[in-house]
Amino acid sequence: MPNNQAERSPTPASDAELCLLLLSIKRGDVIHPRLKRLLVHLGFAELRGLQLTLTGKGQLLLDS
Repeated sequence: MPNNQAERSPTPASDAELCLLLLSIKRGDVIHPRLKRLLVHLGFAELRGLQLTLTGKGQLLLDS
C-alpha cells in the first residue's frame, strides 16, 4: 500500500524565501555550491570570479 504522505508534492513556497536567498547573495553570505549553480542556471545570479552576484533578473525580483 503506497504511503499518501510520500506521494504528495511539497506545497509551493512563496517568493519570500527566494528573496531572502537573493538578499543573502547581495550581502555576500556563503551558500551551498549546488544552490549557487541552480541560481546561475535560473538566471538570478552569475559567477564573477569566485563571487556570486545578482543579475538584472535577480535584482528585479528583489525590487518587486
